[in-house]
Amino acid sequence: MKRKITKVLLLAMVCLMLFGNIAPAAFESYDTYTYSIDGNPLPSPHAYTPDVETHDSFSMGLMAGDFWKYDEKSGAVGIWTGNGMEPEVIDAEFSSEYLEYKKTDDGEGYIVTGFKSDVVETVVYLEIPAVHDGLPVVEIAAEAFYSDDEATAALYSSMTHVIIGENVKTIGEKAFASATSLKNVYTENDAEDWKKVEVKAGNAVVTSSTIYYYSETAKFGKTAILEASDITADYEGNLYISDTKENRIVILNKYDYKVIGIIKTYVDDYGKTQSFNGLNGLYITDPNVMVDGSNEIFACDTYNRRIVVFKITKEEDGTYKYDYSRTIEEPDSALLSETDFIPHAVAVDLYGRIYIVSKSCSSGIIVLSGEGNFTGFIGSQKITVSALEQIWDKFKSAEEKQNSKRNLSIPYNNITVDEDGFVYATINFPDKEELSQQMSAIKSKNATYSPVKKLNSRGVEIMKRNGFFDPGGEVISSAKGATTADLSVITDIAMGNQGTWTILDSKRSRLYTYDQNGNLLFAFGDNGAQVGNGVKCVAITYQIVDDQYNLVLLDLSGTNGVTVTVYHPTEYCDLIMEALYNQANHNYSDTIENWEAILTQNTNFDLAYIGIGKALYNQGDYEGAMEMLSTAYETEYYSKAFAEIRRDVIAKWMIPMLVAAIALIVLLVKFLGWAGKKNKATSLKVGRKTYGEELLYVFHIIFHPFDGFWDLKHEKRGSVRAAATILGITIIAFFYQGIGRGYMFNPRGNTSTLFDQILAVGVPVILWVVSNWCLTTLFDGEGSMKDVFVATCYSLAPLPLFVIVSTVLTNILTTSEGSIVSLLVTIGYVWVGLLLFFGMVVTHDYSTGKNVITTLGTIVAMCVIMFIAILFSSLLVKMGTFIVSLFTEIGGRIS
Repeated sequence: MKRKITKVLLLAMVCLMLFGNIAPAAFESYDTYTYSIDGNPLPSPHAYTPDVETHDSFSMGLMAGDFWKYDEKSGAVGIWTGNGMEPEVIDAEFSSEYLEYKKTDDGEGYIVTGFKSDVVETVVYLEIPAVHDGLPVVEIAAEAFYSDDEATAALYSSMTHVIIGENVKTIGEKAFASATSLKNVYTENDAEDWKKVEVKAGNAVVTSSTIYYYSETAKFGKTAILEASDITADYEGNLYISDTKENRIVILNKYDYKVIGIIKTYVDDYGKTQSFNGLNGLYITDPNVMVDGSNEIFACDTYNRRIVVFKITKEEDGTYKYDYSRTIEEPDSALLSETDFIPHAVAVDLYGRIYIVSKSCSSGIIVLSGEGNFTGFIGSQKITVSALEQIWDKFKSAEEKQNSKRNLSIPYNNITVDEDGFVYATINFPDKEELSQQMSAIKSKNATYSPVKKLNSRGVEIMKRNGFFDPGGEVISSAKGATTADLSVITDIAMGNQGTWTILDSKRSRLYTYDQNGNLLFAFGDNGAQVGNGVKCVAITYQIVDDQYNLVLLDLSGTNGVTVTVYHPTEYCDLIMEALYNQANHNYSDTIENWEAILTQNTNFDLAYIGIGKALYNQGDYEGAMEMLSTAYETEYYSKAFAEIRRDVIAKWMIPMLVAAIALIVLLVKFLGWAGKKNKATSLKVGRKTYGEELLYVFHIIFHPFDGFWDLKHEKRGSVRAAATILGITIIAFFYQGIGRGYMFNPRGNTSTLFDQILAVGVPVILWVVSNWCLTTLFDGEGSMKDVFVATCYSLAPLPLFVIVSTVLTNILTTSEGSIVSLLVTIGYVWVGLLLFFGMVVTHDYSTGKNVITTLGTIVAMCVIMFIAILFSSLLVKMGTFIVSLFTEIGGRIS
């Protein structure tokens, strides 16, 4: 019994180990996450869930299916399957030459074939045109698919589908008597007209439940979408794909993602049939947003160097028409060079202004009026030139400069426009200098080198960057050994729900969604064949279906051409969007409920704490707001809430605080006056000064540096013990600064140890003393090392006071008043610098000019000493490592 239990436990452990290793790997790449303030990924629930299967050319209705056949004897069109008639068993000679179109598994679409069969002489297979209106369908005779002939009846019995032309008004009562396998009957008539086809009594096979309608996808042939560059959606949710290989726009139904239209050619204003050459970016205007109510397709006909516009019209029967509207040719402007207008991506704002990203335009985004007139450029990217290149340019001749490669702005690679008319553009930096700037921008949130920009109509960058990091994709700034190769490659951007926007990192096949303030809401996806991931992703779009924002990803990989992955929002995503909606509409109670519901699913979501904190602030619960905001290291609204609480405290304690302030000022003035009298009396004293008198002398030096440092050296008014005490007080002041700053000035709660401050303050002082003494010894300096040390430490005297006062103020002031803290610390450092400079002048009896030179030399000497110390310590470490490894090797060989 014990052995059986042991075996069961071992088996369970093995299963757990397998599950623990395999299960996470299956979902790891699709996990949704955000980032912490330190750049570490924080896992979160899935924001989107993908369809079980991706949609490809096969499922779109462009490939595969059964055979449609024409019966010459009866004049009817039908489909046969089975009995050796499946495509895979047809003679390869005929299938490869004549097989044109295939029907989809669910009975939609058809194939065109010229294949003849000798099975039954009366049956031939005629070509069915691509446009179904021209189908050779005639009236079905009374016995169209009925035969007394055994061979013919056997052939009819394998028929599974029949298509009925619109001219058919009557079906004979024995028409399908031999068609024992008949499943579906198709009609070309409208949804309400099929009942007009009379099915005579006695034909039990054909009933209303087995009559279906002719599929519109039958118009669009079998050609798969093998290459594509863009995908977008109209306001009703239908999808548009730019097929760059076939140079056509493929339009998919919003529900089943089957083809409902193709735009491959069009007749222009001059009556000429035109086609695309290098079809790329697409943009669909929303009639509910456009001022003129237009619903149009803007297509980038890249290598024809034009934008082609089509008008979308919805018919009464629910079908769509796509009529040519106009062509926007290259505008005539002296500001546009011959290679500037090669449109790659396009967007249109609510006023009809057209924004074009050209593959070769270095001047920025091209802006046209609604009529196609050139109005200017916006958003030109700043260029970076290396210091070496700048120096080298100084030595180039005029001819060399003219012939050398110009430093040009980098063109954008994609663009879109939000409902308010603001332009979102993406860019990739190819050069090392720009990539380095982009890496720096991750933490500094520098808009200049961000891969995503938000521009107003004048081209001014206005994106809010309030998140922990720049909203530009992967955060790798905190990763060890990260290089510019780790940066995201952003290739597309799409506007989502509640002002959110999503970018595509084509390097990782990863999607990042941000809110209007630049906060990362979630990121998901990875490279791979697993459902929900991608291999060669090129474009994304949002698809609104029944008020639901689906996220659609276009991937160039797939056995049947490109694939379309549709992601549906989860409850977690819906909660976030609802919270953003209520927050924008000032529904604070609902906002708190939404964010609290989100926190029950994801306790790591910092934006939820911030959202609750903002709502509590607007409700007047300032203490509660501060508590929630501090959880997410948010300082702006924390500062506002603190200011409200401080206002109440000041109003309550105004008089006592004024009395205390006046008393403190009076005490300080009295103390300085007493110190002055004491120092004056001490100056007349003969002999050694007491420790207290040496310390008190500091208050004379800081206000009278020239005679103060003279007496310090020649009248022995100071000592090493007093100097060391001042140095110690300075160290303690900085230690207090490290542990005593208020939340608003130290949101992460960073602290330092006393040992850290001893090194931070003591080491520079010692380096200064040693370097200055060594240098001044060579330049006739009169001060000894003791004199330099004492003068240096006495020069530090004002700094502790300013550091302590500024630290105290960080617990009283708000972030908007932080300049006061910076000012105090700056005054302290400047005061110390001046005292140190004058102290060295007096100590070494130098002129001002000579002291400037020795000061600069001292700084250089400090750097040299540090370099030597670092080099020496690294050599010691290497020697120690070598000795340890040597003894280890010897010990191993002996044993």
